[in-house]
This record gives sequence, structure tokens and C-alpha cells, in this order.
Amino acid sequence: MSDPTSIYLSQIIERCASTHPWLDWEWKIVGMMPVGDELRDQPARLLKRTETMTRWLGEPSRLDLHRTDIEAYVYNLTSLQASIFSVAQELEQAVADGLIWRTHLITLSSYEAEEYMSGDDAMIGKIALPADIREWLEAFVALHYKETEFKKRRRDRLNIDEHKFGQEDLFELRRRMLAAEKPEGEVH
Repeated sequence: MSDPTSIYLSQIIERCASTHPWLDWEWKIVGMMPVGDELRDQPARLLKRTETMTRWLGEPSRLDLHRTDIEAYVYNLTSLQASIFSVAQELEQAVADGLIWRTHLITLSSYEAEEYMSGDDAMIGKIALPADIREWLEAFVALHYKETEFKKRRRDRLNIDEHKFGQEDLFELRRRMLAAEKPEGEVH
């Protein structure tokens, strides 16, 4: 790797026969494959075809690590299943023997992937983080992560003398009401 903060990956996209009555096919991202420097410009290609399933290897995409995303990486690494996220966008015309998706983004930040989940024009893949990519991410986090100390926020002091909206101060009102309720001879 020439750049220690980026690698190239290709997503593995699969089309399977659907069990849904209104759909012929279901598309999903089923995996990621690291790509060497010499294969960065490789186009998407067909991997396997059966009667009920077709699998493609997408074009390589660059995965960059950013120090500004450190909190997201720590969250990912400490979650129940650390994952790599892929966002693919639908193409107007099919490429590589029927593939209609192109990689838009590969990220290790669930926060970044979440931004694409509200739309219906993207396919989001969440794949378990492979061991070699996990080690690479852990090394980056160990180098750049600095735990921030918790600082308790102090409340603004209440100014008892200040009257809000022209009303009598609550404490004064309560004292006056209690004084009016007591019989004259009673001392408190």
C-alpha cells in the first residue's frame, strides 16, 4: 500500500430470484474484496451465473480514513459486529452482463452510511469487517484517537430578584400567601 490511509476494495453484488410476488429479482451486496494497486482501473465483471443467482465483482473503489471520523470508527469497532458499509447507486443502463449498480461509497463510518439510508435510490450493504481491514482500522485509531475528558456543564445561576413577564417572584408570592393563611396570633 502506497498510502497508509486508503485502500481499494471491490464490492461483490448478487442478484437472486425473489420470493416476493411483485419482484423478479432481489439485489444485495454480499461481500468486499481488497484490490491490489495493479488492478485499480479494472471494470466490473461477471463472477458467477446460475438459473437463480448472478454474482458480479464491482469496479474498485477507494476507502479513505479521516481523522475527523475517529469517533465513528471507535463506535464501529466497539459495536457488536464491526462492519464495512457500501453504498451503490442504480445505473441508467446495465454494464458487465446485466449489472445495474455502481459503487458510490465505501466507508467504515456508520454515520456516513446512514445519510444514504433515507432515500430509495441507493442500495446499502453492511458486511462484517474482515480481519485485515479491522487491523488496519485499529492501527489508524490507535495512532489518532484521543479520549476527550467529560466536562459537566454548569447551569446558569437563577436570579431570584428578576421578575419574568411582569409577574411577582414565586418565592415572594408563596410567602405572602402563607402569611395570609395564618391566623394573626400564630407564630411560625
